[in-house]
Amino acid sequence: MTIAGVAWFVMLSTLETTRVVGQPVVGFSDRPMRARNAYTTAFDARSSVRTLVAQIGAQVDTHVDCPPANATSAANATSDTVPRPRPQLDASRFDSITAFALRDVIDSAAAHGLPTGPLINLALEGSARRANSGLILKVVRAHAQAMNEARALMGDESTSEELDTGASALRAGIEGQVLSSVRASRPRGLAVTPLLVLTDIVRRGVPTVTARDAVMTIARMPKSDDALLGLQATVAKNALRGPGMAVDALNRYVRTTTPGNGGSPVTLDRKPIRPPSP
Repeated sequence: MTIAGVAWFVMLSTLETTRVVGQPVVGFSDRPMRARNAYTTAFDARSSVRTLVAQIGAQVDTHVDCPPANATSAANATSDTVPRPRPQLDASRFDSITAFALRDVIDSAAAHGLPTGPLINLALEGSARRANSGLILKVVRAHAQAMNEARALMGDESTSEELDTGASALRAGIEGQVLSSVRASRPRGLAVTPLLVLTDIVRRGVPTVTARDAVMTIARMPKSDDALLGLQATVAKNALRGPGMAVDALNRYVRTTTPGNGGSPVTLDRKPIRPPSP
């Protein structure tokens, strides 16, 4: 008999002994006690099985017919085969009609291979801002369509965050050609910062063409993310005094940062500021 067979035999024998030896009690109110006793007995049986298996395993031949599996390969296989849980919409935040419509948009996006997290976040943000249901649905649908367009412009290999930021850029009025140019100038996963900075400074009043030229000029520099974050901070600070001041500050920053103009890239220890949703 194999080790597994011995284990099952001990388990069944223990449970059977409990059923026969234990005093039968009839009545619905006594069922919880019998269930608790059965659970305790099963737990003790499992402990006995583990002890017995350990004792038998020390005496049996360790040879097996098939070679042992590689632990690393097994771990990798497990991580590859277990799907990540998809973000879920909290339907309790919306009325039933809106929740149904949002689920329809989100399920459609998932069926087309688009990330659903950004859509759920937009819906929850709209709920937190107490926006009306029609506006929430409009924004979520528009973002789903924009992500689909961003994927066509930036390629299927683009990450979820790149598609999200690319969609925000398109909705801010940035041309699709700019997304393709940013994608061509950056490896996979590294187009997020230029797109975030570009979208942010456009929404702060900088003309699209001016913002595009400034971001693309800096983005072509080696290790340009710090310089892009510096551009974003400069525009955000001066935009409080009006779009004209923001544009002047942007032009000065580009002149002093771009190599060949007597400047060097600014190093800042900050993360990009995600533009507020419209």
